Amino acid sequence: MKFDMDLLRRAMGFWRSRQRPRRGLALAGGGVIGGMYEVGAISALEERLNSAAGFDVYVGCSAGAVVASFLANGVAASEVFRAIDQDLDDPLNFRRNAVYAPDAFRHAAGRFGRLVWAVGKNAMKGLRGSVPDMLASAERDLPAGFFDLSALERFMREAFAKRGLSNSFDALERTLLIPAVEIDRAQRVVFGQGELRRVPISQAVAASSAIPGFFEPYAIDGRDYVDGGVGWSGHADLAAEAGARVVVVVSPLVPNYETGVVPLRNRGLYSIMEQASRIYSQNLLQLGLATVQMKYPRTEFFLIQPFQADAQMFGPSMGFEASRAALRFGYESTKAWLADQGAPLLRRLETALLPFAV
Repeated sequence: MKFDMDLLRRAMGFWRSRQRPRRGLALAGGGVIGGMYEVGAISALEERLNSAAGFDVYVGCSAGAVVASFLANGVAASEVFRAIDQDLDDPLNFRRNAVYAPDAFRHAAGRFGRLVWAVGKNAMKGLRGSVPDMLASAERDLPAGFFDLSALERFMREAFAKRGLSNSFDALERTLLIPAVEIDRAQRVVFGQGELRRVPISQAVAASSAIPGFFEPYAIDGRDYVDGGVGWSGHADLAAEAGARVVVVVSPLVPNYETGVVPLRNRGLYSIMEQASRIYSQNLLQLGLATVQMKYPRTEFFLIQPFQADAQMFGPSMGFEASRAALRFGYESTKAWLADQGAPLLRRLETALLPFAV
């Protein structure tokens, strides 16, 4: 009887995959600054493991969806890091035009003018009643957001094509899941599952990145989607539900705590709103992780995030001025954490990388 070596190799591969615990990576949102931190953090993890930190399941929300979509395509985080840090002429280099089209600010100014016009048109109601009543009256005249995400969708689509990467969930060897919120139904949806597997990855990334108020909701097939971080943080449950037994969660935004500097009150509206958003996201993450740990007791969850005392407000989360600083901070801070408190994560991942690990 002829011995079929191909059949044996396939059988051994299947057996090994059954023996090795599936690994998951969940990347939370955080704007441009958060995405840069995540690239730096995963680059540090790759360096300590002496290899690309390959996972079986990738979950990416908002900015995390941008990063996860490249990693799920087999691109090493260190490659993305180098392209951004050295400002290379590379499709992976996430520059301003990746989010903002050349005429973006002209359109934003027009939408701001529409906001002012809508408020002025209904100002008398505010004088007679209250500002909330006035805004309610102006509801249909207000813009849906100041920017749109057509530039981001185009950047992702073109980057995939230029680098020979896949823009299709079905074509990926690894599992990629991108959550967003369907705003009219107030429901979380997951691109990469069910019928939403047919949506191009570039469109799913745009849908998951639509920060309410800042961006207009992103429309796909007549339905409007906003940022996947609205009401959720991390989405580690999706990785566990997909069968991951080891899940690494990277969350870049923690509340800022800088002693001896100007109080947030004196730093203006933006800094106060940014801090409030970080507090909200951090609380959601802690509650979410506590819940999933109870729901999936056989799954181990590890959290990578900045120490609160070291966390910095590099500037607007959707700004680019401090992007390289955030990139390097993600790398350096995670490298230091892995050398100390992160040692259990390294041991677990090194074990999980072995083909016969159980």
